[in-house]
Amino acid sequence: MTNATSTPSDHQLLELMFQQSLDGLFFMMLDEPITWNGKSDEEKVTLLNWVCSHHRITRINEAMLRQYGGTPDQILGLTPGQLFAHDRDEGRRVWREFFDRGRLHTVTRERRVDDGTPIVIEGDYLCIYDDEGRITGHFGVQRDVTEDVTRQETLERSEQQLRGLAERLETIREEERTRISREIHDELGQALTALKLDVAWVRNRLPKGNGPLLEQTDVILARVDETMGTVRRIATELRPSILDKMGLAAAIEWQAEEFARRTGIQVEITVALDSVSVSDSRTTPIFRILQEALTNVARHSAATKVRIECAAGEDGVDLVVADNGRGISPQQLVSGRSLGLIGLRERARASGGWIEMDGQPGMGTRVVARIPAPPPPSP
Repeated sequence: MTNATSTPSDHQLLELMFQQSLDGLFFMMLDEPITWNGKSDEEKVTLLNWVCSHHRITRINEAMLRQYGGTPDQILGLTPGQLFAHDRDEGRRVWREFFDRGRLHTVTRERRVDDGTPIVIEGDYLCIYDDEGRITGHFGVQRDVTEDVTRQETLERSEQQLRGLAERLETIREEERTRISREIHDELGQALTALKLDVAWVRNRLPKGNGPLLEQTDVILARVDETMGTVRRIATELRPSILDKMGLAAAIEWQAEEFARRTGIQVEITVALDSVSVSDSRTTPIFRILQEALTNVARHSAATKVRIECAAGEDGVDLVVADNGRGISPQQLVSGRSLGLIGLRERARASGGWIEMDGQPGMGTRVVARIPAPPPPSP
């Protein structure tokens, strides 16, 4: 005697899959088929108004019931106008795009049926057509991504707060550098100048025949001059006065000349800032990025030539620093071990901007930075 087992039909298998799917599955059917393609914008607006109250949920599975927190009696029969009662304009926009394309992948913000709690739904939808090409309804597969979106939004808020904090700390650091630079230049510079005058006064009153003392005062004067040069250099490195007095274009040209003089590397400059007023919130980050990029060139590139380009628009400032040195490999770009590269990225990120770096061994390295314009003040 043979035991026979019945094999489920295709219809039974499809029904089993529909009911047990972890994704929300449903059908929405129109009360009457509609012709969509070929209609004018005005006709489509009229059709959408009708669809919003005549396109109804007719089949749902358990996963969709859980997503919306309702019973079959509460969800079956719902229309787009009811599903998007909280934002009818958004509902019409989604349905318009869906009918225009015939299929749609989208993320929408909706509401639970039981308590009105906001939910975020990611779904894939496909129009159903009859033999005459008219839309009769659609089939949808959707997932509740509320937790994922909430985590992402929380992460983005945290990153925005950290960027704001980093930008504020950088502003404080620059203000402190400016203050210290001015105090060094003014207070210490004046003290050294007075010291030099005093030593010169003493020297002028020494007997002409007292060679050793005259030589010693000359040594002291030379040391004072050397110290005054060191003071000027330190003050300039802390905060170049040309940046505040003459602006970004002049500061870039000065920095390029200093770099060429100090390293012997040829520098080409293209600056297009004349017609745009660049605020300090963009000037300082761009200048500091330039300084760090040139420092990396001097330390690591073995280059003989550097090209600097800087241009500004109403939406931000762009900087390019490219050299013809040994180049940087893709592995070095992503290694995370270079403090110079990390410093460049963090400085740009603190100002809401970005840095891109590329290069190939033996073909040089290019750094591209963009610092966006600050947002307009709130009314």
